[in-house]
Amino acid sequence: MVRIIPRATPSATAVENDDTDTVSTPKVIIDQDSDPDATVIEITFGDRLGALLDTMNALRNLGLNVAKANVYLDSSGT
Repeated sequence: MVRIIPRATPSATAVENDDTDTVSTPKVIIDQDSDPDATVIEITFGDRLGALLDTMNALRNLGLNVAKANVYLDSSGT
């Protein structure tokens, strides 16, 4: 199971400096205890266009099989 939680709010510094090329550092949590049949990976990252697609492609390229994914967006729906 892969739980992907994007953070869609740019940092205040990026907004003030109009530095839209800044990409926040992703946070990855690997949980091998909560499910006996799967490794649960929780990934939190910024709102860069295509981040979800890039993440899924990277997991596939590593030979990982994603059985389930949950995507959570912020309250603005972005």
